[in-house]
Amino acid sequence: MSVVPATAQTWQTTTAVLPLNGNQVYIQTSGPASFINSGNKVTFTSKWDGSLDAGILHIEGSPWLTFTAPANIQVKQLSTKEFLISVIQTQNKEPSKIDVDVQDTSTPTTPTTPTTPTTPTTVITPTEVITPTEIATPSVIPGTGLYDPQTLILAIQFRLSKINRQVPAATQVQIATAVSRWANYFNLDPFLVLGLIEMESGFNPQAVSTASAMGLMQVLESSFYSYANTLGVKSDPLDIDSNVAVGCKMLSNNMIVWQRPFMALRAYLLGSTGLMNNVLSGTDGSDSIGTQSIKYANVVLSARDQIYQYFKLTPPKEQYVVVIDPGHGGFNPSGMYNMGAIGINNIYESEVVLDISLKVGDILKSYGLNIQYTRTKEKDKSNPYDLEDRFQLAERFNPNLLLSIHANSFTASTANGVETYWRSWQSKWFATIVHNEYLKQIQLKDRNVKQDTTLYMLKGTTYPSAMVEVGFITSPIDYAVLSTPEGRTKAAQGIAQGVLKFFGIDVKALAQ
Repeated sequence: MSVVPATAQTWQTTTAVLPLNGNQVYIQTSGPASFINSGNKVTFTSKWDGSLDAGILHIEGSPWLTFTAPANIQVKQLSTKEFLISVIQTQNKEPSKIDVDVQDTSTPTTPTTPTTPTTPTTVITPTEVITPTEIATPSVIPGTGLYDPQTLILAIQFRLSKINRQVPAATQVQIATAVSRWANYFNLDPFLVLGLIEMESGFNPQAVSTASAMGLMQVLESSFYSYANTLGVKSDPLDIDSNVAVGCKMLSNNMIVWQRPFMALRAYLLGSTGLMNNVLSGTDGSDSIGTQSIKYANVVLSARDQIYQYFKLTPPKEQYVVVIDPGHGGFNPSGMYNMGAIGINNIYESEVVLDISLKVGDILKSYGLNIQYTRTKEKDKSNPYDLEDRFQLAERFNPNLLLSIHANSFTASTANGVETYWRSWQSKWFATIVHNEYLKQIQLKDRNVKQDTTLYMLKGTTYPSAMVEVGFITSPIDYAVLSTPEGRTKAAQGIAQGVLKFFGIDVKALAQ
């Protein structure tokens, strides 16, 4: 029988397929490799020191690999990302159950997001490889001990064994040291960073994608140098410490914007603008090689959770605080009540927005979010009147999001519609998603999303915040909606839908 070339691009060296009896083949390769049987949808990888069972395939030996299948075989090589996804899936692990959609290109302080790599162009030749050993519960203290380089070395070895990859011991130490330093610096979960590195490069510091994304965390050169200069690291995107520093900074920016790791990871793949567009359209975006962002995020989170479980630790439990600020309310020092604007039939802005705010909170509580208010009653003398006091109250809740709800007014009754404000760069996407979902529900005039750098309640810097002007209570059109219980319920449903979509919580329309 003759040797038949594999139907795939070569990764490290030449690869050949030798047919036997029509449905058994030998694959010859001189380095670690991964392939997929496209006819039977079964994936496998070479393993140089043992054997691996994957689905109906059995792989054995080195450097010869053999597998059998019940049909004619077509073999293609997998990219690093495809390979990692397939390995996670063959472990029969349920990924984190989360949904949503969106994409990003740039932010005022966030550079272009990295492109996920295709097959690495440079492969490290394994030298000394530390074989991970089964361990009892290590001396790991969540929040501090997780950053210990020795802990991270064990975590890297564990993940390398899971994906059947080999990395020199010295390189493992360098990766662990860099992740320890920069994850701690940016207050990131180091196991999440390792999961992202695994997904992006398979722990290969020399990985370069077809889009010229480089290194462990696959940072584009166009983004790398400005960040490297700011952080004071080497101007070398293939330097392990420098690449991890910049990658962690980019992940940290996405965590500030999106708060949840699931959404931050999707933004790392698609960019925040791209992710926002997907959320608004109800779709899931993909990168240049077709990786869907939801699957991408779930694979990284699965790897993170498996590291926690390996150390016999409980993976982080997600709980998110949303602070709702019903505008106005409270009495000034002279005893005058601050009702805000006064609309048709002497309707108070403070009354309208309090009712809507409480309804928004009730909806969000039903989805497991922790809701806190800056006030819950009308004409309550304990309500903070001064904006500084109210902002400090909101900050004490340690919010993941802050939503201030107001109503508009104007001397001319012809002014009408909805507008939403944001102040700092991390809030633009949150404000846009809430604004658009509100308009879908309430169907008033769109006065657009706007930046205002003077709005006091929106000056927080570690979380997104927005101010929704729900309509003009001086407009007969808007008043017809905002003055009725039914209209306020629809308003609350629209705002709540925006918050849930921003967090990536998969929900059906709350009402139509």
